[in-house]
Amino acid sequence: MILYFSGTGNSEYAAKRIGRELRDEVLNLFERIRNHDYSEIHSDSPWVVVVPTYAWRIPRIVQEWLENAALTGNRDIYFVMTCGGSIGNAGRYLEKLCAARKLHYLGCVQIKMPENYIAMFSTPTQEEALDLIQQSEAVIDKAALTMKRGEPIPQPALTAQDKISSGII
Repeated sequence: MILYFSGTGNSEYAAKRIGRELRDEVLNLFERIRNHDYSEIHSDSPWVVVVPTYAWRIPRIVQEWLENAALTGNRDIYFVMTCGGSIGNAGRYLEKLCAARKLHYLGCVQIKMPENYIAMFSTPTQEEALDLIQQSEAVIDKAALTMKRGEPIPQPALTAQDKISSGII
């Protein structure tokens, strides 16, 4: 089952694409998060959580929901994070979350999408945005194929900047 939270549509787009590729149910978490609804959700297939990157981590409201939600069935879980630049060292924090919830962490994939955090960054032109979306298609397809095979997502080498961004910020 694909669970997603999306503020601007980037994560929703990626979640629905992955859902089509995996032929799996896609569930928007917005109402559940808003209503503090932690009631049971069951999936026989691996969980896939698709979220935007907030300060080089998953959004804290999604993390809180995942810490409390009753996820039953399959214990394997993948994460997909949409971002304008980098997800930093988000994987380290996701591994800890999964260990605490007794979920089998199978990795996190970074999907670069058009930047939409206008408080700090300028948005791309329409042409640049379309190019980024086009490039994201191959990354989404590769991630979905890895998930379909039940394989872990290969994790890129971390830089010192990745560790600092996710830790201090």
